[in-house]
Amino acid sequence: MRHFTLTILLVAALLAASPAFAEEAKQEVGIEERLGEILPLEEFEFTDEDGNPIILGDLFDGQIPVVLTLVYYSCPGICTPLLNELAYNIERCDLAPGEDFQLVTISFNPADTAELARLKRINMLDTIEANKPKLEDWRFLVGDQENIDKITQAVGFHYVPDENGVDFVHAASVMFISPEGKISRYLNTLQFNPADLELAVIDASLGRARSFMQRIERLCYSFDPEGRAYVLKVNRIILGITLVFVLFFVFFLVFRKPVSKPAEPQSEGNAS
Repeated sequence: MRHFTLTILLVAALLAASPAFAEEAKQEVGIEERLGEILPLEEFEFTDEDGNPIILGDLFDGQIPVVLTLVYYSCPGICTPLLNELAYNIERCDLAPGEDFQLVTISFNPADTAELARLKRINMLDTIEANKPKLEDWRFLVGDQENIDKITQAVGFHYVPDENGVDFVHAASVMFISPEGKISRYLNTLQFNPADLELAVIDASLGRARSFMQRIERLCYSFDPEGRAYVLKVNRIILGITLVFVLFFVFFLVFRKPVSKPAEPQSEGNAS
């Protein structure tokens, strides 16, 4: 009986502890969105593509938002596809880099060099034909572990070293920072579209969340990955119209005035 009780207690302890372990593991890798927080831009010190020291705040002119990506330049996984997706949408969006937004990519691998950053920028700009950013419009930075920790913690970017001791396990995210340094939006995906990019840039430029009408628009449309375009969701529109009619009908039944019956005429025999 005593062994049975100990077993039960052990199982209960493991079950109680497992959510904590799961939550801790979940926080090790992923994106913890810090929407609305202000980044201390003057505290982040990095090195640019030419090997010169640079303060992150120097890349914010106070006029246009910054599209921020955290990658590492020797990544064999999702970093290059994320940057390729960003380049693909820059080429097709209606906003102009350098005029409507600035691009900043920072490596979170302290082993990456300024030379790698320079080559990565050249490779990414070569993939863009239309709406091509100038060199100063898309900056690629490297830094030491201290400043890498500062920026990744500030934006909620959690990653861990891979078992091979060379690479990293991490998520993919495009972050949108207002001209004043406020975190405005995250696109935590490897596949988005020009409309997503444009809306996020506009929101970041104003330092606000998506408007009501934009939320309605996203309810009526969904993104088709194969066609890489928004598709009208007719079923959602029909459902919305149906709900409106149902609510109107319920409102009519509840609040309508009862119809009064006309008074019955008295018979002549009962007249006084």
